Amino acid sequence: MHGRTPCRTRRWAALLCGATLLLAGAARAADSGSVPLTRLSLGEIGGWIELPVDVNGQRGRWLIDTGSTRHIVSSAFAQRHGLAARASVRAHTALGPVQGAEVALPPLQVGTHTHAGQTALRLDDLSALVGPAGEGLDGILGVPLLAGVALDLDLIAWTLAIHDAPPADCPAGTLVLPLDTHRGLPVVALRINGGPAQALLLDTGNPAAVVRFAADEADATEPGLPLAGGARLALAPRVSVGTWQRADVPVLRLRAPGLQRALAPQVVGLVGTALLDGARWRLQLDQRRACVDRPVDGTAVGTPGGFGLTLVLRAGGLFIDSVLPGGPAQAAGLQAGDAVQRWAGGGVEGPLRALWARVQGQDEVELQVGPDGRTLRLRRTHFLPRLP
Repeated sequence: MHGRTPCRTRRWAALLCGATLLLAGAARAADSGSVPLTRLSLGEIGGWIELPVDVNGQRGRWLIDTGSTRHIVSSAFAQRHGLAARASVRAHTALGPVQGAEVALPPLQVGTHTHAGQTALRLDDLSALVGPAGEGLDGILGVPLLAGVALDLDLIAWTLAIHDAPPADCPAGTLVLPLDTHRGLPVVALRINGGPAQALLLDTGNPAAVVRFAADEADATEPGLPLAGGARLALAPRVSVGTWQRADVPVLRLRAPGLQRALAPQVVGLVGTALLDGARWRLQLDQRRACVDRPVDGTAVGTPGGFGLTLVLRAGGLFIDSVLPGGPAQAAGLQAGDAVQRWAGGGVEGPLRALWARVQGQDEVELQVGPDGRTLRLRRTHFLPRLP
């Protein structure tokens, strides 16, 4: 139910292999204070975590990707700051290796926190990693951001704080969730519908909720909506990480035989931001733990339903790219290729992330489609087949 699922990116086909986490020595100043975050979404739920970073007095847009062993910057950023290319290096991500020239970074200012002494891999085009979400980004902050600090990701208020001195214990009233690592990347133990615990990479560079790797296509008896590339999308009534629970979670079964062979049995998939959203995560990788606030009423946080459509911008305007069977969009008679005249109370001028931002946190969306401007109102619902 995302505008761009992992099976439609160029990362998923690569093998995740032989990564050694390179943590450059970092001189750090004070804690960051509260830094505002932005949900960068190309679909109905989830998205990437965007934050402002100041470099040499210039503010830029960056993403946080706990599924990357290196920081990554665009060539435009490197040229703008005069960063000389050094030897070719490799960054390992949750969905495969990326090759590029290494550059030494100027100090990165995140709020009042200085992240210094860092290196990054330079890429000509960040869309190779995050698709259209990479438009206008300066870079991606990888796992080196977590070294020696406590990273407070409040995805309720959508703010971030970096604490240079991680506390000895989790705060009172929080759940303590163990973190493991696999080739330098954080790993959580996840259960679907009370089943056996499985190790999944904690990947904020992935907008989905739960992605499970499979060697083969699903057979006809397996629940889920069939998607391109042999993927299948279903709904898990309950997902838990330790004692923390989430309800109504989209689970993408991704046919990726190379990744399945490379990672199994240690790791069988990914946990993305759609699962983390709506909770406060204090990540302390050096202490191998995450502290997560308990729900106020003790119940599992629910993942929002969807409208059952994806959008695409191309010459001529905004169009419906796909319609998922059984969803509100199909029930309203929408079809792939329909031209959208108005979207969520406004025009249809891009970028796509700005159009999807209008419906984040909203239960309904109003749109006008077709040459006659037919008005439709779609309401979010859970319509995916349920996993047993």
